[in-house]
Amino acid sequence: MKKIILPLLVIAIAIGLGKFIIATGPEADKQPQEIPATVVDAQTLKLQDYQVVLKASGIVRAHTQTNLVAEVSGKVLEISPNFQEGGYFNKSEALLKLDAANYTNAITIAEGDLAQKQLTLQEQQAQAKLAQQDWNLLDSSRNRTQSDLAARRPHIAAAQAAINAAEAKLQQEKLNLTRTRITAPYSGRVQEKRVDVGQYVSPGTVLGVIYATDALEVHLPLSLAQHALLNMPEAFRNKAVDNTRMPSVSFRPTTGNAQDEWQGQVVRSSAALDEKSRQITVIARIDNPYEARDDVSTPLRIGQYVSAAIQGKLFNNVYVVPPSAVRQGKEILLLQDGKVLVQPIERVWGTETDIVIRSTVDLNGKRIITTPLPQATTGQVVQVAGEKSKAEAKP
Repeated sequence: MKKIILPLLVIAIAIGLGKFIIATGPEADKQPQEIPATVVDAQTLKLQDYQVVLKASGIVRAHTQTNLVAEVSGKVLEISPNFQEGGYFNKSEALLKLDAANYTNAITIAEGDLAQKQLTLQEQQAQAKLAQQDWNLLDSSRNRTQSDLAARRPHIAAAQAAINAAEAKLQQEKLNLTRTRITAPYSGRVQEKRVDVGQYVSPGTVLGVIYATDALEVHLPLSLAQHALLNMPEAFRNKAVDNTRMPSVSFRPTTGNAQDEWQGQVVRSSAALDEKSRQITVIARIDNPYEARDDVSTPLRIGQYVSAAIQGKLFNNVYVVPPSAVRQGKEILLLQDGKVLVQPIERVWGTETDIVIRSTVDLNGKRIITTPLPQATTGQVVQVAGEKSKAEAKP
């Protein structure tokens, strides 16, 4: 029994002694746990002017496009080598020639008819002249002579009217003859050719589709907010538009050689909003787009998609920061003495790479945190990447 009690007693004494030592022993010094500073990126704010550039895209359209239509009938005898799809032509150049035999014959007939009408008039005038001479004789036949002279006047008028009609007919036949030679109304390019040699055409037949090469247009749909940033002068019926205030535009192809670039200018805006998208379309013009240049490898084509950069409003005295530096579109985080300072701002414009802001406080020269910190509050300790903290900087 003693062999069992003695060990248990020793164990109990040891446990009690251990508890006593723990309860009466000195407490260990507790070191405060340091929270490491959040590492961030920062940049210095600079007051500047910012030029808004609106991005848009549209389809190239002809500034002037024409359906080339036959005004007379006939067989196509000749077609200019330039009257092919994609071909260039000059103003007044003959594009097609129709068989003119019928019209030269019609002119001959009209000339003969006119000569006959002129002869009839001469006969009536001669008879009237004789009647006038008899009128001047003072004899008993004066009353009869006066009656003959009066009777000649309607015949003369009718003969003159017939001549006028014959002359008009002759002019019309000559005009028809000129219409057998279809000429270009302007310098341009062939978009579509619809006839060929030997084909018979009648008045109203569309021979092809052409468009002028002096300028092209691009229709660019914009939101109302984007349109407001263009500062475009509005067109009124009684007020001319100042073209010098219209925004300039640069164009690049969406496919192909992305280095190709064309310069243009907005010339007007559409008269109505799109009912579905609620967008407004501005029309930009590109002058002389088909002139060969060293910086353009391929000419523009009708129906081609192009991207546009439109020069918009100029904001003065603003700050430009990356999107990551703005929280909820209404505040930024300043870096002040190694700590965060939440600063309210006004967002005036933004793109994928730039946010333009204003502030009632002078921020010029101050540092802004560009690392997203959605939960950061004023006073939070931060450290700029690559820079020593203040504690590390102390000797």
